[in-house]
Amino acid sequence: MKRAIIFTFLLLMVACQPEINVIISKEPGMISGVVVPTDVAATVELYQGTLVAETVTDAEGVFVFADVDPGTYRLVAKAANYGSVEISKIKVSDSEGYDAGVIELALFPTPLVDVYPYNGARDVNILNIYIRLYFNDYILPESLEEAFRITPDIENLSFTHPNYNARSSGYQYSIYGIFQPGTEYTVTIDTSAETIHGKHLEFPYSSSFIVEKFKVTYIGWTGGSYADLRIVFNAAVAPENLDKIIIDPPTPVHLQVRAESRASVSNSETRFSIFPEISWMTDTTYTVLISGEIAEASGVMLGRDSVFTFTTEPIQIIENYPRNNQYFIGLLPDIKVRFNNIVDESTIEAALSVVPEAVYEIWTYYGNGYNYFFLNVTEALTTKTEYTVTLSTDLKDYYGRNLKTPYVFSFVTQ
Repeated sequence: MKRAIIFTFLLLMVACQPEINVIISKEPGMISGVVVPTDVAATVELYQGTLVAETVTDAEGVFVFADVDPGTYRLVAKAANYGSVEISKIKVSDSEGYDAGVIELALFPTPLVDVYPYNGARDVNILNIYIRLYFNDYILPESLEEAFRITPDIENLSFTHPNYNARSSGYQYSIYGIFQPGTEYTVTIDTSAETIHGKHLEFPYSSSFIVEKFKVTYIGWTGGSYADLRIVFNAAVAPENLDKIIIDPPTPVHLQVRAESRASVSNSETRFSIFPEISWMTDTTYTVLISGEIAEASGVMLGRDSVFTFTTEPIQIIENYPRNNQYFIGLLPDIKVRFNNIVDESTIEAALSVVPEAVYEIWTYYGNGYNYFFLNVTEALTTKTEYTVTLSTDLKDYYGRNLKTPYVFSFVTQ
């Protein structure tokens, strides 16, 4: 009988269990392909922003990346004395494979051993771009300048003095210039490039890459009544484009422009810092439209609009002196109240009370988008007395908005 009761109890316990939720997760996929020539062990790297995985081809030139999470990847195949090849926008779906096909490495002509950007590279960062050529022997700089061609032409083309790299036992030659966004460039080096020992490049070399498009790289507002609205472009942009940035609700602003270059002779980014003439309106949501018609120096337009929003705080007190509940305050103190924006000074007196009563003058100041005022006490306060300062909701800011809640602080005299 006891066993029957226990069995019945267990059945009831199972029946009372909560509903079981089945969670379906995405299954990893696979990326595979073949690198030729197959008689050379090639290294294949997989990137998703940073390096995700690395493998080496087998005797048949085959490589496989198993257990690849769904997403978009970039693949780089390379081998000693061969040119690197890049394949971008590789999309791996749930539990599916991606066949990269046959990847053919181009043999670098001796003594050239590597080139950056890689052949076939896309969306090359325009702010950090410069061409790097690596040789395992010293190439006479004047002969390299004669042998080097880039199409289309770039402005301010310049060659740096070769730099010896002890780790790779080779020489790096860097080539700078002004590159245009969204442009495909082809680099060629003919056989007139000559080593210090009189040997010429084994055969002509050619590779191509595409620079990233002109775009907005950053939009932000750091907060504060006078903080700048910051917009950064990845190319040179003239101040005249300010009229293509629409701020709603309309607010009088002025612009500061700063151009910064990350290389000695290279492309520069442009930072627009947009400041309000007076301050940003309190308790307001701003919408900023950056028109796709904004063009960089060569005339290339953004091509599409960008929208950014930010919200300002209501009028409030951010600092006061004496601090709340502070003791041993002098009998002729300067009582200070600071706001986060500009107040309507004509409303201060009616909104302000000091208990017990005190005799004072109100001095107001303005700077960098905010107000503060001092109560200059002209008759000594009573000793060892608690004073309470109150600002009521009758206080208004410059834009006619009231303080949302009364602000109160107290202090005790010495």
